[in-house]
Amino acid sequence: MIYKITKTTNVVLSSMLLLCIALGITGCDDNFLTTVPSDRVSSATFWSNERDFNTALNGTYNEMTGRDLDPLYFDGATDIGYSHADWRRQHEYVMGRANAQSGWSGGLWSQLYTGISRANEILFQLNEVGGDVLSQEAADRIRGEALFLRGYFYHELLWMFGEVPVFTSVPTVEEARSVSRSSREDVYTRITTDLSEAAGLLPTRAELPSSDYGRATSEAAVAYHARTALYEASWQENHEDNTSRANTLYGTARDMAATVMNDAAYSHITLHPNFRDLFTYSGETSNEIILDYQKVSGQNGWPAWSDFAPKSMGSEVNIAPTRELVDRFPMEDGLSIDDSPMYDDSPPEITYNNGNPAVQTIGMYANRDPRFYGTVLFPGAQFNGIVYNSYPSCSETNAPDGYCSPTGDPIDQSDYNNTYTGYIAMKYVDPQDESSPQNSGLNFIKMRYADVLLMYAEAKVELGELDQSVNDAVQEIRDRVDLPMPQDITTMTQEEAIEFVRNERIIELAWEGLHLADIRRWNTAENVLNGNIHGIEIANDQTGNSFSRLQGQHTRSFDAPRDYLWPIPSNERDLNDNLSQNTGY
Repeated sequence: MIYKITKTTNVVLSSMLLLCIALGITGCDDNFLTTVPSDRVSSATFWSNERDFNTALNGTYNEMTGRDLDPLYFDGATDIGYSHADWRRQHEYVMGRANAQSGWSGGLWSQLYTGISRANEILFQLNEVGGDVLSQEAADRIRGEALFLRGYFYHELLWMFGEVPVFTSVPTVEEARSVSRSSREDVYTRITTDLSEAAGLLPTRAELPSSDYGRATSEAAVAYHARTALYEASWQENHEDNTSRANTLYGTARDMAATVMNDAAYSHITLHPNFRDLFTYSGETSNEIILDYQKVSGQNGWPAWSDFAPKSMGSEVNIAPTRELVDRFPMEDGLSIDDSPMYDDSPPEITYNNGNPAVQTIGMYANRDPRFYGTVLFPGAQFNGIVYNSYPSCSETNAPDGYCSPTGDPIDQSDYNNTYTGYIAMKYVDPQDESSPQNSGLNFIKMRYADVLLMYAEAKVELGELDQSVNDAVQEIRDRVDLPMPQDITTMTQEEAIEFVRNERIIELAWEGLHLADIRRWNTAENVLNGNIHGIEIANDQTGNSFSRLQGQHTRSFDAPRDYLWPIPSNERDLNDNLSQNTGY
């Protein structure tokens, strides 16, 4: 029997794995690179059958998630998400105060290297005993998954920290305490070599039974190859001024994305018909999902509802969307709010008769891109049986009728357990979780087909290849929500095309944990992360004729070029003089 990462199998490590893998391989210390075992888990006691190898794989997948890796928290450290709770681990990063002792980046470093260590041990044991206890088919699949996972973890380390040590085996104590950081090129080569081999060993998702969803597949390996190439291309162009290398990498990203789009082996991959449903329980088996991390309520559930739903429904609203994100969504005619005659810049008006709400107008939120309504909850919108109203309290402020809130969701600048922008994130907020707010079983989507289409479009426009295939890729995404595309990318300047595709990426993938990597590789973080973010319009007086855009409580700071990479954790460098530090820390 094979252990699987599924909705019916607990992905938490078995007691044997906790003993043999978590302790024996990665050590008892958080500092992975400084604490390694003096010997390995005996093949006679653990690596004796396919079940053991799959248990070890499950433990390796386990390092793909955790509170520090939840996607909404990554977007909360960008211009599209905001948390005013200064005790959150992400807060010091957006305030420009992160250093080599900071917990978020240090925890991510440790967790990702733990995953690499586990993948390396699986690969070692495959070579040592795999031929004796596994069929060739099982050995190939296990090797493919371990290689994919190692490539995935190094991909994350590369965009977060830049140059990092590369291990292809579990290091000795001496090796761990003397290793130097490998060049970006060497890290990139390691990632793409692993992913390329994995793609040839793994089945496609169409070949998996639904009980195996969540495991790495051939198309996941190809898609991550595209993402790694695109990220590194942007870095080389925008940070290293290496246009030649960037163009080579953009070409790789284009070709890898095109493989997923056009190869007959991947023809089962299609866009989900309903954008909003894709991020709820009803969309969990969608053909759009190329890779997700499987969550199981009661086993490894996460607090989706208690962290992000409206306060009146029992949430603390740890992170909320910003006006900077809201204003990026076009109107239903496909034009931006600056260009469309459909845009009404007035705020919503919500009146009450004996406590019953009546939405007179939703103003600036009317007639928007349908993806907006699947991403952001705003004053006047209906959700879970209520009309959401986050205006200031009617009883505690001088806000006028129509622009105040008698509900449990009013903006209050002293309330750290509520939205501070007036908005609520809609992705991963499913009313089915209301009865178990701390224990959502919603899966984290790591890679989906819309991202592949956008990676293809971005690589093409960066190369100056403004042809019809770019229009087609973006239009395919817009067709899902019946949004026209009056723009013609083939007639744009390259700069206009780049900005258009980037914006399409931001609004399509908001709240999926990708935007922080994007603004860093685009070299735009310094433009969007200095200063305040904003929220809904609130009335300035009782007349209801004058409004101001709500401003975030904290003035954010981004120190370029330092903050484009995170610091190497000091506890690692204290034990290894060969680990150099990133500039500025």
